[in-house]
Amino acid sequence: MIYTGACHCGEVRFMVEGTISGVMDCNCSICRKTGFLHWLVEPHQLSLQKGEGRLQAYLWGTGIAKHLFCPVCGVAPLRRPRMRPESFSVNVRCLDGVDLAALEIEACDGEALPQPSACR
Repeated sequence: MIYTGACHCGEVRFMVEGTISGVMDCNCSICRKTGFLHWLVEPHQLSLQKGEGRLQAYLWGTGIAKHLFCPVCGVAPLRRPRMRPESFSVNVRCLDGVDLAALEIEACDGEALPQPSACR
């Protein structure tokens, strides 16, 4: 299935191909405060349609994870996760037409990192 998504203002738009599964609700400070719901995808599944050059990155701690956000509205539709920086984490809340209540959402103990088993 192909999903479309965007930040709030639409300056960043993207498409992602795949079946939504393994959605994680992380309790680390940044994810908890922004409400990010993670769907891990490989780079070939993601296509930025608009705003690729506009995305800003917030780095903290180890500097490996990249919280990618729109500089206009501040919404973060994507992340490069610390445990798998070659992949992307899509914020499911930024996808169009997805019923969050229909998804199986797994808790992720991101506060416990750096243990590799804390989150996939």
